[in-house]
Amino acid sequence: MLALLATSTTAMNVLITGATGRLGELLYAQAKADPAIGAVKAFVTNVTKAKQYLNCTKCDASEGIFVGNVTDRASLDAAMAGVDAVLVAVGASPGDSADQQKAVEFAGVENTVAALYAAPGPTPPVARQVVLCSSMGTTQPDPSPQEGGSILFWKLNAEAHVLAADLKGVVVKPCGLSMGAGGEKALVAGRDDALLTELKVPVMPRADVARVMLRAVVRGDAKLRFDLCAKLVGPPTTDVDGLLEAAAYPRSD
Repeated sequence: MLALLATSTTAMNVLITGATGRLGELLYAQAKADPAIGAVKAFVTNVTKAKQYLNCTKCDASEGIFVGNVTDRASLDAAMAGVDAVLVAVGASPGDSADQQKAVEFAGVENTVAALYAAPGPTPPVARQVVLCSSMGTTQPDPSPQEGGSILFWKLNAEAHVLAADLKGVVVKPCGLSMGAGGEKALVAGRDDALLTELKVPVMPRADVARVMLRAVVRGDAKLRFDLCAKLVGPPTTDVDGLLEAAAYPRSD
């Protein structure tokens, strides 16, 4: 799959779904602090969590906070107006029922893509972008519950939907996640879950996942899908552009 390598010259207006989750909170904070990002919106399931995690006051549309659920297609519409890119940080829990897992991990992503494509705004739908945080492990035919279980099946379906949609799709598939500080690890991109066996301890900070996802927005990457993890030793990765370029399949022409 190919990636657009030119950095966007216009600040991108972004929406973060699952913004009060552990990854979503980091995405929101980093996006707000990034001068290359324009307006930042958050899509949350309730105001109480928004006040707790997003440092908002009214926590309503006047502050870019929108309440709804990705499983409800109509609830996404107001949040999508004028949005150029959506960063998807929603996720089901292992304790959720099979129907709940499908609704969040797959139908929720379908709804997000459809709402972004149909939203009013100056950016043509085909130029809009979805950056999905999925997971490594989706190549396993029957992963254990500890490894993600059936959630990984629906994540894989969501990946296919994002990359097949008529917009710019990016799928980031991190290894195990920690709450460690970002910018301190040597990051590495891979494919087909090879890093799960190549790395002794396949774990990385969520803050670095957020950093990579946001950089993909700034660059305007498209049709890009890759595994992401961190090495135990090595200099911290400062060249995220180089990491994203290495993650793309080489052109054959």
